[in-house]
Amino acid sequence: MPYFDLGVETRLFFTDDPAPGPAAGGPPLLLIHGWCCDSHDWNLQIPAFLDRHRVISPDLRGHGRSAGSKGLRPRVLAADAAALLRHVGVTAATGGVIAVGHSLGAMVASALAVEQPGLVRAVVAVEPAYGLTDAEADRTARTLGDLGAPGSERRLLRYLEALAGPEAPRHLTTWHRRRALGTPTDVARSALAGMWLDDDQFGRRSQSTDYLRRRGCPVLAVHSERQAGRAEWERGVATGPADAVHILPGGHWLHQEHPAAFNGLVLDWIARLGLADQSSRPRPGVSFL
Repeated sequence: MPYFDLGVETRLFFTDDPAPGPAAGGPPLLLIHGWCCDSHDWNLQIPAFLDRHRVISPDLRGHGRSAGSKGLRPRVLAADAAALLRHVGVTAATGGVIAVGHSLGAMVASALAVEQPGLVRAVVAVEPAYGLTDAEADRTARTLGDLGAPGSERRLLRYLEALAGPEAPRHLTTWHRRRALGTPTDVARSALAGMWLDDDQFGRRSQSTDYLRRRGCPVLAVHSERQAGRAEWERGVATGPADAVHILPGGHWLHQEHPAAFNGLVLDWIARLGLADQSSRPRPGVSFL
C-alpha cells in the first residue's frame, strides 16, 4: 500500500497516479487537502487532471489514513510534502510540481513554494486559510479553540454549516460533517493553532503579506463569492504578471460544488503558463500571450 514513513510516529498515506491520457506531458500536480479533511477531497479533480498531469495526493499527517499528531503547522506539513516528493522521485532537477492546496492546504502549498522553491513551479491556492484579519482569526479561535470541551462539537458543526455554499448538496455537507467529527481532537486543535494562533506562522493577514510575496512562482488564487474581500486583498499580494485571482460561486469547498468550472479554470491557467515538458520551474516574469 502507498505509505511513506517519516519517522517519529509519522506515516503518510498517498496516491501517485500517472497521466495516461493522450494530452499528458504537463508537470505533476501535488494536491493538498484542508483542515479536518483528507485526500478524498480531490476525487472530483483527479480524473480530469490525469488527462494531462501526473497527480500526487497525500493525507496530511494526522488526517485521513496518515498518522502523526505533532508538528501540525503549515511549514512542518510543507516539509513533509517535500520529503514525500523526493521519495517518489520529484526533485528540483526534475522540475518539481504545481502545488494545489485547499484552505490549510493552500498554506502548505505556499510554504512549500517559499521554503523549497526548487520543488514548486506554480501554486494554486483554493479558499486559502491565510490572510485572515485579526478579528476573523480571533472569532474562529473563540469558536473552535476548545475543541473537545462540552459544547464544542455543536459549535464545530455550526462552523462547518456556515462554510458550505447555499447550493451545496446534502451529501457533501454530510460528508464534511462526519469526517470532521472523526478527526482526532488533538490533531484538529494542533492544526488550528498552527494556522492562526502560533506567532511564527502566517495565517493572519498581518503575518501573511510579506511571507506570501516570497513565493517566487506564478500563483492562481481561487476564492468563493463570500470571500470577495479576501480576494481583493490577495490581488495586492500578487507579485508577477502570471499571478491571477478568480472568484467562483459556491462555499468553502467550491471545487466540489462546481467541479467542472473549477477544473477548467485550473487546467486552462496551467496550460497558459506553458510548463509542459520543461525541466525547470517558471520564472516570476512569465506572462500570458
